[in-house]
Amino acid sequence: MNAHLSKIFFVEAAHRNPLGNEGQRRLHGHSYCIEVLAEGPPDPEIGWVVDFGAIKHLFGPVCDQVDHACLNDLPGLEDTTLPGLKRWIEEHLQPWPEWLRGVRVAIVGDCCFRPVRFGADSFKALPPRIRFTFEAAQSLPRLPGNHPCKAVHGHSYRMEVGANDLDALEPHLAALYAELDHRYLNDVPGLDHATCERICEWVWQWLARRGVTPTVVVVQETASARSAYFGD
Repeated sequence: MNAHLSKIFFVEAAHRNPLGNEGQRRLHGHSYCIEVLAEGPPDPEIGWVVDFGAIKHLFGPVCDQVDHACLNDLPGLEDTTLPGLKRWIEEHLQPWPEWLRGVRVAIVGDCCFRPVRFGADSFKALPPRIRFTFEAAQSLPRLPGNHPCKAVHGHSYRMEVGANDLDALEPHLAALYAELDHRYLNDVPGLDHATCERICEWVWQWLARRGVTPTVVVVQETASARSAYFGD
């Protein structure tokens, strides 16, 4: 029998797509999901096709180049679209071990304004809110030179905003999406050092200037890192 395996990696990178639309040509960023695919007969004694640690060891040097980087700066990566990135990664995994079957590359965010409503969450202590994603690049210039977040990179940001009237809130979030999506956040006034915490406060104040009083602003930049702001 043959078994099919995949090990998933997430990388945070910025890029420009010179062949895309106006927004895609601007510096922006994404959270990328990269699956390394393996296939083969399980070892009769150990029971696996390949040690997941071996997959991590194989992909690690490539991941280090892509993560927290601007893809356009990587040698040989002229085409930074998803197919172009896939080809570049597969070329840099040469020579392939016998179990490797390639990679799949996807963007974590929706790449459009697709609001989703959530009820109150007592476990997370969050009121009813609307979630959406946006794609942006950033750097944190005040960090030490060896910190990876000081380099230009990107995220598929997941934002959740609560208010007493979600119907009235949603059009303002559509305008907020247009303000932040496919941007280099450092160019947005007030976001020259765009930590999650500062983005939360900036969004709160942006909504307040439009006459909206949020109940919470949540900004999540990776699958495991987020900040919530309640206005105090």
